[in-house]
Amino acid sequence: MSTNYDFAIIGGGNAGLSLARNLTYSDNSKKIIVIEPIEPINKQANWCSWLNEADLIKHKNSIKGVWDRWKIIHHNEAILHQSSIYQYACIDSSKYLIEIEQLLLDGRVEIAREGVQSIISENNQIICDSRTINAMHIYDSRPPKIKENSLIQHFSGIEVELSDGIKNHEFVTLMDFRVDQKNGLHFIYALPFSSTRIFVESTVISKKVNEKSWYKEKILQWLKDQNLKFDAIISEEHGVIPQYTQEYNNTKIHQIGSRGGATRLASGYAFHNINKQIDMLSKNIENNEHRVPEVMSRFLINMDTIFNAVIINNPSYSADIFIRMAKSISGDQFAEFMLNKANINTWYKVVKNMPKTPFIKESIKRFFGQ
Repeated sequence: MSTNYDFAIIGGGNAGLSLARNLTYSDNSKKIIVIEPIEPINKQANWCSWLNEADLIKHKNSIKGVWDRWKIIHHNEAILHQSSIYQYACIDSSKYLIEIEQLLLDGRVEIAREGVQSIISENNQIICDSRTINAMHIYDSRPPKIKENSLIQHFSGIEVELSDGIKNHEFVTLMDFRVDQKNGLHFIYALPFSSTRIFVESTVISKKVNEKSWYKEKILQWLKDQNLKFDAIISEEHGVIPQYTQEYNNTKIHQIGSRGGATRLASGYAFHNINKQIDMLSKNIENNEHRVPEVMSRFLINMDTIFNAVIINNPSYSADIFIRMAKSISGDQFAEFMLNKANINTWYKVVKNMPKTPFIKESIKRFFGQ
């Protein structure tokens, strides 16, 4: 069986569903299908970013936690930040996606619960489990495949109910480097949703994924070091994020989301970049331009690539580099830096406080191939 559509979107994550929603807003006469085999209720994850007041209101139905303070810790030093403009927010991905899916169904967008076997780009055809879909425009938002021996951010986390209360639960721990550093740049990331509930994640930046038991062991040790005892594990989360430039073809089959270069190379943050990419793309489509815009500037890609090379090739500097960066700027500037909104003054402060030799060395390699 074959069916024809104006737009076929592969993948029902943030990028895919947001694009479908925006297309219905601009022209509800178009025939749109989203191909996604997994129900959103089974896509539970913590998506975090810095949000301003308008964004907090926009996402209020799916926000799980909000903080205006965060910290980065290394040895006996803790850098504390607070922002008056942005709050660090955690979004419940399942609630977020369910809300958009409902809007799509109300707007007569078809959601196909099946997998994609192959794509025939010459004919604009998608071969699914039970049928063939023909579409004038195809957008692929599936997670990118991970290249072997490439830099990745890999993680595993658990949300637990604590036996006793936690002090300072108004602070997010963005990075705690006081953990085992033998398997790459390793830190603990912790989101205290309340005085008795916390999500703790073990995150590593390296070229090799560890066994799941390794991350859990590090998480349990961190909880023990903080004198935090828990009664039960509420949920678990695992993932791998590429921290290298995505290679994609933007002619016949368009790539969006992380597959289309919307993940920040130096941090792994994607939520705000995906939203920006989809908003830009939606406006382009209104003007009959269907190519996906680049959401990351060449300058940012080059700077992040150099940064990643420094931390992976100079492990003794790695944790200290993050501390130096955090110390050099204010909370508002830090949030804007992470949101790709840093001005020249913020960039100057960050670069000024970096160790010069490794950055000069990696810059020469980047631009001159030496």
